[in-house]
Amino acid sequence: MIRSLKILFSIVLLIILTTPRLFPQSPGTDSSVSIVELDLRQPHYLDSLNFNIFPMKYNKKKIGLVLSGGGARGISQIGVLKVFEDNDIDVDLIVGTSIGSIVGGLYSSGYTSNELNSVFNKINWNDVISLSDKNERRNLFLEQKKVQDKSLLTISLDGFKPVLPSSVSSGQQVTEMLNVLAFNSKYKSPHSFADLKYNFAAVSTNIDDGNQVVITSGSLTEAMKASSTVPILFSPTKVNGKNLVDGGLTANIPVDVAKKLGADLTIVVNSTSPLRNPDDLADPLNTVDQVLSISLAKLNELQLDKADIVITPDLGNMGNSDYSNVNLLIKKGEQSVLQQIDVIKNTIDSLELTTSKYFNNFITNPKVILDSPYLSDSITNIVMESSEKDFVRFTEIEKNLKILYKTGYYQKVWAEIYRDNVGAKIKYFFKNNPVLEKVTVNQDYNFLQPVIDNFGRDYLGRVVNSVGAYKFYDELLHSLRENGYSLVNIDRFFLDDNGQLEIRFSNGKASRIELTGNSVTNDDVIKRELTIEKGKVVFNNEVEQSLNNIYSTNLFRQVTLDAIPKKDLNTIKVNVVERSPRNLRLAGRVDNEHKVQVLLDLRDENIFGNGNEIGLTAIGGVRDRLYSVQFRSNRFFNTLFTYNLTAFFKYNDVNLYQESINSQENTFEIENTAEYREERIGVSFLIGTQLQRQGILFSQVILEDLDLRYIKGSGNLVSDDRVLKLKVGGSIDSQDKIPFPNEGSLIDFYYETAQESIGSDIGFSKLFINFEHYFPIGKYNNLRPRLIFGFADKTTPVQDQFSMGGQNSFFGMYEDELKGNQIFTASLEYRFNSPVKLFFDTYLKLRYDLGRVWENTEAVRFKDLRHGLGATLAFDTPIGEASFSVGKTFLIQKGLNKDSFIFGPYVFYYSIGYNF
Repeated sequence: MIRSLKILFSIVLLIILTTPRLFPQSPGTDSSVSIVELDLRQPHYLDSLNFNIFPMKYNKKKIGLVLSGGGARGISQIGVLKVFEDNDIDVDLIVGTSIGSIVGGLYSSGYTSNELNSVFNKINWNDVISLSDKNERRNLFLEQKKVQDKSLLTISLDGFKPVLPSSVSSGQQVTEMLNVLAFNSKYKSPHSFADLKYNFAAVSTNIDDGNQVVITSGSLTEAMKASSTVPILFSPTKVNGKNLVDGGLTANIPVDVAKKLGADLTIVVNSTSPLRNPDDLADPLNTVDQVLSISLAKLNELQLDKADIVITPDLGNMGNSDYSNVNLLIKKGEQSVLQQIDVIKNTIDSLELTTSKYFNNFITNPKVILDSPYLSDSITNIVMESSEKDFVRFTEIEKNLKILYKTGYYQKVWAEIYRDNVGAKIKYFFKNNPVLEKVTVNQDYNFLQPVIDNFGRDYLGRVVNSVGAYKFYDELLHSLRENGYSLVNIDRFFLDDNGQLEIRFSNGKASRIELTGNSVTNDDVIKRELTIEKGKVVFNNEVEQSLNNIYSTNLFRQVTLDAIPKKDLNTIKVNVVERSPRNLRLAGRVDNEHKVQVLLDLRDENIFGNGNEIGLTAIGGVRDRLYSVQFRSNRFFNTLFTYNLTAFFKYNDVNLYQESINSQENTFEIENTAEYREERIGVSFLIGTQLQRQGILFSQVILEDLDLRYIKGSGNLVSDDRVLKLKVGGSIDSQDKIPFPNEGSLIDFYYETAQESIGSDIGFSKLFINFEHYFPIGKYNNLRPRLIFGFADKTTPVQDQFSMGGQNSFFGMYEDELKGNQIFTASLEYRFNSPVKLFFDTYLKLRYDLGRVWENTEAVRFKDLRHGLGATLAFDTPIGEASFSVGKTFLIQKGLNKDSFIFGPYVFYYSIGYNF
C-alpha cells in the first residue's frame, strides 16, 4: 500500500514539474498553446527596405570557414565550397591566408564555386606567377618596346646610388589578375569586407616588424595580394603604409583569427604542403623551404588543434606551384569533404540545438497537421515522420520549420502546439509569398531579357519562390558582369503586396576619379592613361586596360583600381606606389661579327613629374660604338603626340668583300679585301603620333656629319660630308614577345631626302619598306614570311646605302657582304618549339632567303637573285637569345640544270644576348 502511494506521489510530482515544459506560456496566448517559430533576419549585405523576397537567415551561431595557404594545392578549396553549396551549408565568416585569401576573397565577393572553377581554369598561371618583371609588349609604346627588348638588367637609383631590389618581381601580374576579378565581382565593399556576401578577412604579415596583420577593409585586391605575396620572389604589397607579405609566415591556418572575429564553429580546409622527401633536399632551395616548413608545421598543428572540424584534401605530393591540373585539385577537394559531410551537418545542427530557446521543451503523442500545396511528398514525409512520435522535442519541430522554410515558398512558417479534449496537436502554419503579377525594370539590357523571360515563365501567376528569386537576382548580376558591366548593380529587388516585382539597376557610371600614392608624378600623367571616363559607364575591359596603361609607364611598382559605390555615385580610386624613375639598364651581346658588345642606358623617366624622359645611352664593342643623349616623351600632355630630341655619335666598322667564281667546280669564294669605318655625329628631332600602342607615324629632321675612312686596305670610298635630311615614315610592332614571337607583325617604312638647296652637301632620296609577320601553326610551329624593298638615288652616300647578309638577314653571306642603292629580299622561316628543353626553351629554325642588292636601277636583273638556305638551333636564355646557325648561298644561272647551280661556302654564325 505504502509502495503504491509512493508511486502515485511520484507520478503527480512529475506531472506538476513537467506541465510548464509541456505547455510553456507564450505572451498574449492561451496558456495551453505554445508557438515555435524561426528568428528570421535579413542577410547583412542586403537592405530590407529594398530587398524583401530573398531567403532570410535563421542560424543563431556564427560559422567560420578557415582557408589555409598551400599555393596551387589551395585550389582544392573550391571543391569544398561546391559541396557546401550543394548541401546548403552557409557560412558567416571566411578567413583566408595566401591562396586561401584569394579563394575566400573572390567567393566572398560573389563568385560561385562553378564560376571560380571557370576563372581558375582560364588563368594562364605560367604568366601570372612568372618572375619576369617585364611588361607585356602590347601594353608598351614603340620606344618603350625598344628599351625593354634590349635590357637584361635594370638597377634603380637613389640619386646615383644603386638600390638593390628587395625581390625578383613586383608581382604586378598577380595584382592585375586579382584586381580585374575583384572589380568585376557581384558585391563590392564600400566600407569594409563585412559588406561582401560573406564577412571576410585576409591574414598577412608586416615584414617590417614581423607582426600579423588582419585586413578587414580597404581594397580587396590589395588584401588578397598582400596575403599571398611570397617574400623575396615578389615585392611586399603596400597597404596603408605597411609592407605586407604572405600571411603564412604568422598564421598559415588562421583559426585564432576566425575565433577573434566571432566564429562559434570553425571549419578548416587544410591544403598546406607536407614536408619534402629526403631525396628533394639535394636542391639547396628545397632545403631552405624545408627549414621554413618545419617552423610553420608546429604553428599549423597548434591551430588545427583549436579547430572544430578539419577538412584535409588528399593531395599527396602535389606541388604548391603546380597549376597544371586545376580540375583534379577541385575534384580532390570535393572528395575530401563528401567523406565528412554528415559529420559537418550534425555538428552544425548540434550547435544550433544546444542554443535553442526551445531546448528543454517537448510534447508526447502529438497529432500532426501539415497542409500546403507547395510541399513535395518527400518533404512532407520527412516532417511527418519526425513529428509523429511518442516523444517530440520542440527543437525537432524547429528543425522541421527550417526544412519547410528552405523550400522557398513562404514568408514565414511557424508551428502551434496545443492540447485539447482530444489530445496533443502540432499544427504547421504558412504565410505564402505573394503571387507574381508583373516584373518591371528601370533599364533595358537586351542580354538580360532571356533571363527575365525565364523567371517570368516559372512564376508569373504563381507564388514566388524566394530561392528562385535569389537565383534570378544572381543570374542578373552574373549576366551584367559577363557582358562587362562591372559597376551596374541592383539597387532594388522588391515585391509589393500587389505582386509587382520592381528591379532597379544603378547606372554603373564613374562619378569621380580619386588618385592616391603619387607624391612625385603629376595627376595628369595617371589620368591620361585611364580609359575610364567620368560620367560614363565603366566596363571591365577598361579596368584591365587602365591598369596595364598606368603600370606600363614604368613609374609605379604597384597599381590598383577600386570602385567605391554609393547608390548611383561610383568613386574610382586609383592607388599607386611609385618606383624610382632613375634607372640604369645593362645588357651584353656576343656574336661572330661584332664580337663583344655592352650596353649601358642611364635614364630618368619622370623629369618634372610629367613623364618626360632624359637618357644617356652607350653601346660599345670591338667594331662599333654609339653614344647618345635623348630627351623625349611618349605622350605630349594628354595627346598621343610624341617627340624625341637626340644628339649622337656613332661609328661602325664594315668589311668589304669580293667574290671569285670557279666555273669548273660551280662554286664561288668570298674574300675580305678591306675594312672601313663609318662615322656619324649629329642631332635629330622627331615628332609623331602614336598609333595607340602598336606603332608610330613620324616626321624627322636629321643633321649629321658623315665621315668614311679605311682602317684596313684602301679604296675610293673616302668621304666627309654634312647632310641635312628630312624623313617621314612609320613603324608598327605588334609582336607579342621577343625574341621568339608567336604572333604579330613588324612593319617599317620611310621616305627620306637630302637636298643641297636646304644646306646639305649631298642631295639624294631614299625609300624603304620592311614587312614580316608571324603565323602560329598549332602549339609548336610557326611561320614567318618577310619582304624587304628599298630604292635610293645613285648619289646616296655609302653610309646610307642598303646592305644584305648576316645571320638575321641572308644565310650563306657575311654581314654587309653586298651593298647598293636597290634592294629586294624575301624569305620564309619555319620555327619549331621543341617540347623537350635543353636547359632552356629550345627552338629549331629553317629559313629560305631570296634577294639581291644592286648598285643602280640599270643593274637590276632578277636572274641575279641570290638564294640562301640555313638552319638555326636557338635557346631562350635569361640573357637573351642564344643562336647557332649554318647557312649556304647559291646562284642559279641557266634554269634548273645541274650546271646552273653555283654554290658559295658554308658560313657559320653564333649570337648570344639581346639584339642592340
